[in-house]
Amino acid sequence: MQLIVERGTHNTTLKDVGERAGYSRSLAGNRFGSKEALFNQMVRDFNVKWAMELRRFVGSNTGLAALECALEAVEHFLLNHTMKMQAMYILWYESISSYEIVRRRLAANHLAYRRDTERWIRQGIEAGVVRPSVDPDCFAVEFNSFIFGIVYQWIANESSINLHTVFQHYRRSTIERLSVEQN
Repeated sequence: MQLIVERGTHNTTLKDVGERAGYSRSLAGNRFGSKEALFNQMVRDFNVKWAMELRRFVGSNTGLAALECALEAVEHFLLNHTMKMQAMYILWYESISSYEIVRRRLAANHLAYRRDTERWIRQGIEAGVVRPSVDPDCFAVEFNSFIFGIVYQWIANESSINLHTVFQHYRRSTIERLSVEQN
């Protein structure tokens, strides 16, 4: 992950991975066979950790509360697992043109993230706390675009983005926009 953050995926070699890990130059090549296979394993491992983190934050919450908890989880993961998040997002962004297996996994992840978001919005509508005019499918794309977009900007220039402030603002404005007005 450090090599990806330092050099990107294209300039990271399996030889470098073996050396950085303190093993032989050929160990990563023998273990994974290709950079794409290594990157695919990294994404799978990350997905397991992220799913556990998201479940820990969301718990049994539904609707708007689940949406708020998901935002808290993303913010927490970005701020407390910075290098891991930077490496994974660099890997994902660079995979679009170079690593078919990783790109397919990312597409499946996006679909799962949108489904979660759609479910939370539908739950909120059913519970009467989200305005019924909100389109769950469109909101899910918007919500996930915010997350991937803010991370993209943060990776490009970390010092120019105060993640906590941006997440607080987005959380507050999104809840206000989605919520059924209380009289």
